[in-house]
Amino acid sequence: MGIYEAIQATIKEAMKARDERTLAFARVVKAELDRKGDGKPLPDEEAVKVLKALKEIALEQGNAFEAEFLDRFLPKEMSEEELEAWIREHVDLSQFKNPLAAIGVVTKALGPKAPGEKVRKVIERLTR
Repeated sequence: MGIYEAIQATIKEAMKARDERTLAFARVVKAELDRKGDGKPLPDEEAVKVLKALKEIALEQGNAFEAEFLDRFLPKEMSEEELEAWIREHVDLSQFKNPLAAIGVVTKALGPKAPGEKVRKVIERLTR
């Protein structure tokens, strides 16, 4: 089940449970996803960007409920150790003129689990 579908399911569950707080925020999140997708379900990669932006706003406003709600739908990011092990196993950094060019390969392969800045940090550490 994708993120969009999971949000829809959460709306249904909140309606059944009469959980107004969850229902209201889930509807806000779904509306934002609909707006970004022009009414069509967003692919997970795009939905993650929207959820991360909403989480950043929630954290800035000190809204722990909203941040925790969004965390339920965001994929868990790989640790630097997990990233390093994956890169060592799957990427030959010597094939690139500039090893940092591998950032795109890694982020494309791993998607939202491997944010670019974290990948950059690991690659820089591996090439020192």
